[in-house]
Amino acid sequence: MTGLSRKPKQTIKGERTVFTGKQSYSFPPKDVFPMLCPVREYEYIPGWECNIVYLDSGLAEQGGVFTTHSHGEGGQRDVWVISRYDANRAIEFVRVNGMRSMVYRIELQGTQTGGTVVTWEQVVTGLTEEGNYHVQTLKQSDFTTMLSRMQELLQHYLATGEAVNL
Repeated sequence: MTGLSRKPKQTIKGERTVFTGKQSYSFPPKDVFPMLCPVREYEYIPGWECNIVYLDSGLAEQGGVFTTHSHGEGGQRDVWVISRYDANRAIEFVRVNGMRSMVYRIELQGTQTGGTVVTWEQVVTGLTEEGNYHVQTLKQSDFTTMLSRMQELLQHYLATGEAVNL
């Protein structure tokens, strides 16, 4: 019975916030979805950098792992895991560093006019006191601005085949 009487320690209660947003594209899901990939993002997001740890196919896939650095969080290294991959319909990333975790749930829906509506949900949970403080400072408006900028970059790329010149 030694293992059954043990209980998990709780040294911190994680703060959590959830943001949601939508994007609209004039291209079908089969064109938009492949671009939600750490490798393909180099094609249209200026300054995007990641290190691929594991992508058997070389592109986004279930169980893929890559890392980035969080410039706004003291330069911490983030580990990303692709926890869901449903081609042209949905993708989910779990992103963790030493102070917080994030889950990005992204769903795509084709429109009657041949476009795509992309629905985003971002769940951020503090893992430390510093992480809790960080979570408390996050704003829906910043998430919305990020989605808007990403939409602008990707829509331009899909229309022209070229990245936006900054």
